[in-house]
Order: sequence, then C-alpha cells, then structure tokens
Amino acid sequence: MDWTELKQVASWGHYVHWAQLNGDRWICAEDETPAESLAISFQFFASMYVAIEGWQELKLQDSEIDRLLMKHQQGVALLKRARNAVYHFQKEMYGDKMVGFAEEIGRDGWVLDLYHEFVRFLAEYPKRVCPFEEKQDHFAHQFYEILGWEPER
Repeated sequence: MDWTELKQVASWGHYVHWAQLNGDRWICAEDETPAESLAISFQFFASMYVAIEGWQELKLQDSEIDRLLMKHQQGVALLKRARNAVYHFQKEMYGDKMVGFAEEIGRDGWVLDLYHEFVRFLAEYPKRVCPFEEKQDHFAHQFYEILGWEPER
C-alpha cells in the first residue's frame, strides 16, 4: 500500500466532498433568487474543475472517469473558465467567461455523471488498496474518518 498516494487521494477526496456540498445545494435549490441559483451552480462547477485538476495532477486512473474526461475535453476547459470566473475578479457581472460557460455546459449531464463517478471511485478506493481482505471494512472506515465523509455507494 502506498501511504503517500493514500494521503493524496484523501486530500483529493476533500475537493470532491466540497463539490458534493455545492452540487447538493444547487440541485436542491428551491427558494433561491436567480442570482443565488447562478452563484450556487458556478460554485459547483468551479469545485468540479478543482476535483478534475487534482485527478489529473495525481495521475489517478479509472476507465469510466478517464473516458468522460477524454470525451469532454472542451467541457473541462469550460469548467476551468467557470472556476476562473468564480475565483478571479471579473469587471463585468456576467462577462464572457460566465456567459460562454453557461451557454455551453448545459447541453448534457456529463458534469453530474463525472461527479457520480468521482464519488464511486472514492467509495471503492479503500477496499481496492487494502491488501488484507479481512481488514478492508475497518480500513475503509478509517479512510472515511480521515476524509471526513463517506461517499455513497
């Protein structure tokens, strides 16, 4: 078992968790104004880009996640623009980065599909890397405690 990788995946898992918190708030938004709904959605998209960035930097591998990222390279670039629009000051409230992103990203549900695949990967990860079958459940529990949340399986 590679302890450095384990710590890095746990760190990456925090970003996936933050994306989850933003995504849940966006999906379950009921009483928000249009401006609040836009802000919440962009927080989710920005969070997803950070999770993608971590995935790529850590060189993690999963056939379904890698397929989605390869298939939606332009979408990933749009998520980066959304992240930049959220976390870098824009002189216009709804500048080109935000408008361009909003026009393109809603065409299909690949971002949510990718999010669910990230959660699946985290749910499976501890048991996949634990070398002792009889200790996998305990190890997974410990991993989720370090992570601070347990991904839904």
